[in-house]
This record gives sequence, structure tokens and C-alpha cells, in this order.
Amino acid sequence: MVDLETLSQLLAINETQMVQDLVSTVMSSPQISQFMHEHPLFFKNIQEHVQQWSQAMPAQMKSIPVPDDLQQEYILFLETQGLSPEQFSKQSTRLLVQLQHSDFHTDAQNLLLSLGQSNLLNRKQLFIQKWREHLVSRVLSLEIDFAEQERERMLQELELRMQIAGELDETLAPQHPGKLWDLTATHMLQGNSALFRHYASFLVNNPELKKIADALGRAATQDSSAEEQITQVETPEWKYVQQEQVPDDLVGVHQSNELNRLISSETVLLTEPELETVFYKQLAERRLLNYQFMGQSKSLETTLSERRVFGETEDTKGPFIVCIDTSGSMSGYPEDCAKGFCFALLQIALSEQRHCVILLFSTDVVTYELTGPDGLQEALNFLSCSFKGGTDLEPCMHQVMNYMQQAQFRNADAVVLSDFIAQRLSPETEQQAYRIKQNGNRFNAVSLSRHGKPALMKIFDNVWKFDTSLSGRMLRKVR
Repeated sequence: MVDLETLSQLLAINETQMVQDLVSTVMSSPQISQFMHEHPLFFKNIQEHVQQWSQAMPAQMKSIPVPDDLQQEYILFLETQGLSPEQFSKQSTRLLVQLQHSDFHTDAQNLLLSLGQSNLLNRKQLFIQKWREHLVSRVLSLEIDFAEQERERMLQELELRMQIAGELDETLAPQHPGKLWDLTATHMLQGNSALFRHYASFLVNNPELKKIADALGRAATQDSSAEEQITQVETPEWKYVQQEQVPDDLVGVHQSNELNRLISSETVLLTEPELETVFYKQLAERRLLNYQFMGQSKSLETTLSERRVFGETEDTKGPFIVCIDTSGSMSGYPEDCAKGFCFALLQIALSEQRHCVILLFSTDVVTYELTGPDGLQEALNFLSCSFKGGTDLEPCMHQVMNYMQQAQFRNADAVVLSDFIAQRLSPETEQQAYRIKQNGNRFNAVSLSRHGKPALMKIFDNVWKFDTSLSGRMLRKVR
């Protein structure tokens, strides 16, 4: 069995230029050029994606299946190449019979006829050369067909990802769209992606929700303890340096060879021809008596100094764990508010490279990883689900605290969205929450009803109230 890699190597085919041409063709396509013009922040992501694709191309070409007839013809080519000129001449008729199903058959027949009177060695070498060119053409044709299919596949994939990334860039608006580009790598979103635009518009019409989300995003920095840090600081300083080149003050006499500072008595040596040689000798040896001057000049020098500062640690902003009450009392406008708030947190998580997990609780707990590998589909599934059931915060809090004990959820911010019309948490759960808070984790609450039980909210570090009743909505409009 002969594979295409072996054929390419033995026929000395170099696919590098072909791959480079493919990359240029893909990057210069009108669709990609227009998208990068409209979304310049994605340029690096697309460039890296195409580069990874081009690097994998040579390995993929090696796995292209070789047709049986090409394999057999190549084996025949190798056998013929090993024949002596005399053997080649004697077996030429049989060779034509073996090549009757090859595209090279007609050319081979004409070559043997036209070279009938040629030298046997030249006849064989020219025949082998033309045959090799035919085989190279066959292999290149296979690679070009494969390359064209790959180019079309890559363009379709890029167009799909650019479509999704472009739509979400306008709604999620991340500061660093690299994460967003990674999330589009999974598959076509199954569902109505217009939900993203709906909740982006919902936040515009309910700016108070966005303000709460922004406040929660900043809470990690505001609530973290300041730590004393010692840093090395480079400070440029002007310093005065004593230099002889600065003629400020006459400080004495020394030996040198500076004629402009020569003591007048030394010139006596030049008045006598016998002593002139002594003068030049002392000049060369820097032994003539010169006036010595000294002055000060300023020089810019950099010094290192220690500075003590009080600031936040670099990892103060941790993940978001969002717990949403999906009881029947949360359906309707409260459900829209909860989803809109999560959409705002997703915007923050993508911009600040923070993990975001959503837990829906009623009689059971359902988890959505909004910034995981399938984050966009998870977000769409969450936004399209409906709220119904009871209210049981206890199992949800247990799952939140299990998350917070994991290393990747260190310094996490948990936030519970509910109307808080439910049973109180058990004393054991409250005590565990207090212990976890000592490790830097925070518990927050957004109360969507003015009838929420204060006793149920006492374990939270921050409580924001957003009244979703009709009167609450009217009051916000009046403001």
C-alpha cells in the first residue's frame, strides 16, 4: 500500500507554496475582509485561527487516500526505473500494454515512437522523466482538489463563526473578544439567538439592573482587604559629578599633553633646536606640565528605591455563581429581570475574563456554565427556559458552597436572585456560609420583591432591592 505522503516525498513535491496560497486566498476573501473592517478587534483571532488551520494542512494532505490505479502505476514506474536501457528497450511493448488504462498511455506511445532512433540510455531517461512529470501532476491534482474542499470548508466555518461573533459582539460588547471567539468554536447555536438582542435591549430599558450588576462586579475590589506591598521603583536623578573637562576652577599643575593648558615655561624647550626633541618626547609621554582645572557637571542617573504601597491583590476579582429562584412566583416580569441581570453579568465576565456559573433552583438545581466551552449554547438554553416550581434555597446553597471550596472558585462572588418568600436556611448552612466567607468569598442577594423575608437575607454581605411589582415599575419610570 502506497500512501500520498510516500508519493509526495519520492516525487519531491513541496506543498508549502500551495498552503501559503490557500492562506492568502482565505484571508483576502470579501467576507473576511468586510468582517475585519467592521470588527477590527477580531483580526488577531481570525489570523491565529487560519494559521492553525494552515499548519495542520500538510498532515491532512498525507492522509488523502490514493486511488488503486495510481498506486499500481507508481509501482510500475519504480520497476521500470530499475531496468537497464537494454531491458527497457526490450520491454517497451509490454510496458505500453500495462499503461493502457493510464492517462499517460498516449504520451508514452508517442514518446517511444519519436525516440525510436535515439540512444538507449537517453531514450529511457527521457521516458522516465516524462512519466514522472505525469505522476507529479496526478498527485498535485489530488492535493489541489483536497485543498479546494478544505478552503471551502474553512470559509464556511469562518463565515458561521463570524456571523455568531458579530451578532454577540454587538450585544455582549466584551472588551477583549478573544474569549467570545473561542466560544463560537463549538457549533451553530441551536435556538433563537435573537434572545441575546432581546435581553440587551431589556437592559437598556432597565438601567437599574445594569447598575446592580456593575456594582456586584466591583464588589470584589471594594470589599477585598488592602495588603502592604514593597516594590522596587526606578527613580531618575540629576547628580553633580567632578570633571576635569569643565574648566571652572584652577586647582593646580599636573603632567599631561594638552597644549591649550600648557605652562609657559615649557615652551622654552622649543627655543633651542637641541631641546625641541625633548619637548616632543614629553608631549608623546604626556609629561608636559599643564594647568589643572576642575568643575562640576550634571549627570542623569537612575537609582533603585523601595516603596511601600497599600493596594489590592491581583486576583481579587473571582468567578460569579448566580443562583436564580425559578418558582412560579418568579414567572413573567421577574423572570425577565433575572435573565437580564445574568446577561449583564455575562457581559462583565467576558470583559474581565471571569468564570460565570448559573444555578436554577426550585425543587431541584440545574447548572449552566456560561463561560465554559459550550457557554454560548448554555446561555441560550438558560435564556429560553421557563420558570416554574417551588422555592428551596437550601440545596442550592450547598452546591454554591461546594463550588467555593474548589481552587478555581477562590474569591468567588455568589449572588441569589429571588423574591425571598421561602423557608429560612438551616443554622448549619448559615454557619458554613460564615466560615466560607472568611476565605474571601462573598454572598450577595438581589431581592425582586418588597415582601422578601429579612431573616432569610441576613447572611448576605450585600443586598440590592429591585421591586418587580407593578408599583415598583411605575416608580422607576417616574424617576
